[in-house]
Amino acid sequence: MLARIRLMALWGVFLGWGMLPALSWAESVPSDRRLPKGTVAFLTIRNMSEFKTRFGQTMMGQMLGDPALQPLINSIQGKMSESLEQLQRQTGFSLGELMSIPEGEMTMSVTLGPNAGQFAMTTLMDFTGHEELFQRVLEKMQQEMEKNGVARIEEEVEGTPANLIKVDLGETPIKVVPGYCVKDKTFVFSTHTDSLKSVLTRWSGDHDETLASNDSFRYIMERCRHESTESAPLAMWYLDPLAIVRGGLSVDPQMAFQAAMAMGVMQQIGVDKLKGIGGSSDMAVGDYDGFSRTFLFAESSAKGVMNLMQFDEGAVGPPAWVTSDVMSFSSTRWNLEKAYQTVESLVDMFAGPGTTARQLDQIAENAETGNLHLKKDVVDQMTGAYISISDQVGRGEESRQRMLWALELKNANAMKGVLARLAGIEGFPGKQREFQGETIYEFTIPEGALEGLGVPNLTQLQAGADEIQGESTIGLAVADQRLMVALDVTLLEQIIRGAGDREPLSTSAVYQRVASRFPARAAAIGFNRGDLQLESMLEAAKSGMLQQATQGQIDLDIDLSLLPPAEVLKKYTAPSGSYMEADEKGLRWTSFTLKN
Repeated sequence: MLARIRLMALWGVFLGWGMLPALSWAESVPSDRRLPKGTVAFLTIRNMSEFKTRFGQTMMGQMLGDPALQPLINSIQGKMSESLEQLQRQTGFSLGELMSIPEGEMTMSVTLGPNAGQFAMTTLMDFTGHEELFQRVLEKMQQEMEKNGVARIEEEVEGTPANLIKVDLGETPIKVVPGYCVKDKTFVFSTHTDSLKSVLTRWSGDHDETLASNDSFRYIMERCRHESTESAPLAMWYLDPLAIVRGGLSVDPQMAFQAAMAMGVMQQIGVDKLKGIGGSSDMAVGDYDGFSRTFLFAESSAKGVMNLMQFDEGAVGPPAWVTSDVMSFSSTRWNLEKAYQTVESLVDMFAGPGTTARQLDQIAENAETGNLHLKKDVVDQMTGAYISISDQVGRGEESRQRMLWALELKNANAMKGVLARLAGIEGFPGKQREFQGETIYEFTIPEGALEGLGVPNLTQLQAGADEIQGESTIGLAVADQRLMVALDVTLLEQIIRGAGDREPLSTSAVYQRVASRFPARAAAIGFNRGDLQLESMLEAAKSGMLQQATQGQIDLDIDLSLLPPAEVLKKYTAPSGSYMEADEKGLRWTSFTLKN
């Protein structure tokens, strides 16, 4: 039976994602007005014809058509030929035929049904203009279902001929009655007949209870629109995490008491204030090669875990010691005091009033911890503003990525004293040394300890007489009124040494072009050099670092020597940026890549 379900899912993919969407947004009813209000997950591409056109206009689309990449692309196609031939033998259609069918909107969604724990997955796909080919694919799907003993029942659902599929899952609280139909040149498939019925009930788009009428969904989508265009984004998505959790907890009626307790705890810690999260994505629009937004919708609360995400306006640009050869830069202003108060209140909520303060006082009385008071000596010394940078040094197998975080301090001398106290503890794992008038605390990390970060060769050292091949170092120091932590102490040394005659990032044309798109009162900003990131990716691919990062899970049977030099492809890269804004009802993240 599981094999039959997988078969239906496979055909659902071919009739869905494999043939993404043709009618314009204005010519047909959008899917969010056909889906029920109880939809908890939603992803749509509103017009695949436009999607294909715009992708061809992007730098990625242009790069894939560059003659320099054709040897590699031909090699990959050759490797895939056997799989593609097998697909055609099994389905009777080539991948090109399947991909050519849709030209309109394509939607996938998850709806919480009327029965406890009943999640229904629904796909809607417009196949206007390819009716004949679609009919052949549908007939082939039905033949395969009959061949595999999957029973179908023809029945009218809301006046539309539909096929209901009989699935026997045995004794389980989850009831699955898949069904599909064709209406107005749109294919609709759902894992539950109830969900299929609810979609057909709303087919005209005039129903009062639809996803489009969901207040959270509407607010999120409005906040994710691009201000410079009136058209809807090419792609949109939405999640209601709490509704998904509630539905999951109610799957088994015997777990009703435990589910009620879990929901009570969630309400107590303020998680219930999270109303949803969603986003939008566009390509080749205005001055942007790519543009996307994400909005987290949460009601304000005087207490609760959501207050950990309190940010203040005023993220700063790069200091003078950040030079234009960095690969990325980011700056954030976090309300650290509110975050600490939130953690303290949550701990005290379960452990009793005053517990956190008493425990921190007790730790501060312990000489083995340097009499360190976490609140007074660490948290209270920081403003909440921090920046991070990364760069790439070396070539080939000697290439490595370096990263640094710098946390702004209220009192740099006080933090220097804290570090000195920690270094004086017996058994302190690091060593300290003077460098350019500053004290650096250096920690050695054994080989393999950083593998979980997924950044291969992160801070590999050159082997010396007294060094272990493959060891890494973390550097810690107070400089420029900041506590700096570097993965690769050489980056920390470089910053303390000063920029010298290297160009500051802040005055570089490439950064200023991106920074001109940042709002004046952003809580966080980010900058990335597309050309340097491309160079880093090609170095990683050619040296086998990508396979190392995925611990062998991605085995690329590709002749990477066919990759052209980075200089050939850099013309298809451009700088990108991001920023975060605090909203009265949540947080909004915007990411963009400029046209080159």
